[in-house]
Amino acid sequence: MDVNMLKQSFEMVAPQKEVFAHSFYERLFSYYPATRPLFANTNMVRQEESLMATLAVVIAGVERGDNLTPTLHQLGDKHERYGAKPEHYPLVGGVLLETFHEYLGTRFTPAMQDAWSQAFELISGQMIEGSHRQA
Repeated sequence: MDVNMLKQSFEMVAPQKEVFAHSFYERLFSYYPATRPLFANTNMVRQEESLMATLAVVIAGVERGDNLTPTLHQLGDKHERYGAKPEHYPLVGGVLLETFHEYLGTRFTPAMQDAWSQAFELISGQMIEGSHRQA
């Protein structure tokens, strides 16, 4: 996973992070309406902020070489309590990539897409593992 590609692409959308995150959720709900009820009791502005903050934390952690496994396990457990299922993760990953494409256009290079695909696969794998752990 190329953390420089993650960081570079994330920094490119950071100036419009609120709009980026809003677009991400609008696209998710449009493509996969069955996901909307998972957010029925959610303040979406806070959720959008949380999405961007989580991505920033993961990128910074990978860049520093932190062990993010415990954090991702906790995040997975939390998402399971909200009703997220393992089959939701690939949907989210695809929507994230599409949202990067929308906002960055040709600046979202194949190397950036590969880096995000790899990162999301690792992140979602750890979250799913965390969702199956008993506290």
